[in-house]
Amino acid sequence: MEDLQPISATEQSTFCVELLKRLNIQRKQDYLCDITLVTNDDRELKAHRNVLSAVSPFFCKLLQSDMKENREGIIHFEEIPGSVMEDVLVFIYTGTVEVTQTNAEELIAAGNYLIIPSLKTLSGRFLEREMSKSNCISTFYLAEKYDCEELIHNSRKFINENFTSIGEEDEFLSLQAKEVSRWILSDEIAVEAEVSVFKIILKWVEHNKSERKETFEELFRHVRLSFLSRDCLEDVVTNELVRENLACVKLVMDAIAKMATFVDEDDLSKSPRKGYDARVITARGGMYTFCYLPEEDLWKRLPDGLRDINASSTEMIKFRDHLFAFSRSQKSERYDPLFNAWSELNLTISYAKVAVLKGEIYAVDVDTFRNHLYMFGGWQLDTGDYSAKAERFDTVENKWEEIADMREERSRAFGVAFQEKIFIAGGISRKGKLQTCEMYTTSTNAWQCIANLNIPRYYGNMVCLNGQLYVLGGLNERDQAELSVEYFHQANGQWIQKTTVPVTNIDKGN
Repeated sequence: MEDLQPISATEQSTFCVELLKRLNIQRKQDYLCDITLVTNDDRELKAHRNVLSAVSPFFCKLLQSDMKENREGIIHFEEIPGSVMEDVLVFIYTGTVEVTQTNAEELIAAGNYLIIPSLKTLSGRFLEREMSKSNCISTFYLAEKYDCEELIHNSRKFINENFTSIGEEDEFLSLQAKEVSRWILSDEIAVEAEVSVFKIILKWVEHNKSERKETFEELFRHVRLSFLSRDCLEDVVTNELVRENLACVKLVMDAIAKMATFVDEDDLSKSPRKGYDARVITARGGMYTFCYLPEEDLWKRLPDGLRDINASSTEMIKFRDHLFAFSRSQKSERYDPLFNAWSELNLTISYAKVAVLKGEIYAVDVDTFRNHLYMFGGWQLDTGDYSAKAERFDTVENKWEEIADMREERSRAFGVAFQEKIFIAGGISRKGKLQTCEMYTTSTNAWQCIANLNIPRYYGNMVCLNGQLYVLGGLNERDQAELSVEYFHQANGQWIQKTTVPVTNIDKGN
């Protein structure tokens, strides 16, 4: 007896296609058909029970029941026309069908009713290819109506990415207030600045002002005023719709008042839109200012500062969407990304580090975590010794307390707090310039060593961006500006050089 040889996958596919074609021909010839489908335009279409049941749970359940349709062999469809049912049968029998602008929505509706997800997906992909700024809103709501998951995701993504221009289209301007509210509440909409959301609301109201004016206050409350500049807020408050509504005026004035004090980002009532919330690492030395986008491995040049500063005597912090450079010997500066410019602050600091915690600025050699300021190491002026001491200040109890000493004495070190841990690296000790790095766990009050940096450095900086640790800047063991940037590879526990600050000529101390 000869062994049976299996056919290849290609041969199997060809066999299945030919089989389906023959079954479809038999359907059209009413050969061995045992069920009749009657559409809402009284068209009768023949089919095979076993084929329908194999593809559609709707038919499978119906044709195994004791219902009249199963007994008589006739199924009536009050909402599906004959041309659409024919297309559905072609798909059931062959796995494909021609989708057009004319039949796409009806095929999705039929696929949803007959529980044929693959038909909805095929038709949805056609609509996605045809999607534009003028029809994406209706495409999204169609997808939601018939639970087309892939089309819901892709149409929402298209709308979010093009929200500013879509807000001017007739489809958007024809939405009801509750739907406008739904879109502008989202973190995902991509807008150049929060003021764009305000302008979209204005355009929607002006489209039918007499009827929509009463909904303005509700929509205005969704504008994230904390992320508008003071100049922009002063313009907003002069707008007619805002000026005539006391509640809206109060919201703007409250936002302006809050700008007089520093507020930690974690304490803001609303988060920034992800569309314009670009997380970058910024480096300043001398008058040079650069920003680095790790995900794109790209450096961009920002405007020069107002004066030549010494980076080792300047502390930089972020507050909301502004960058502050506090200088120990000169007036400090602030960078506003909205205007892409530096401005002067009438403020200097002493020889200390600067941190923002719970809406307050602290100037002391610190890192911050939750309600605490942490101080590590340093150099004791009276004895000339380097220190491994660590302390923390409780801003609620208003008192200092000692915590476990670091593993190594160090001064002019740098670090960052992240997820219940504080990382400290580099600095100087009696051993010389350091490249060691250690980690403090707040819950256990214990230190442990992690991998060394590739290059000894002091007066450097450590930042955490999207959960990734980076070290940059400072001076190296030759007391020269160190331009390399390292990141901590968590999987293999090593510091790896990522990039270099793109400066060709820079003073030693900057």
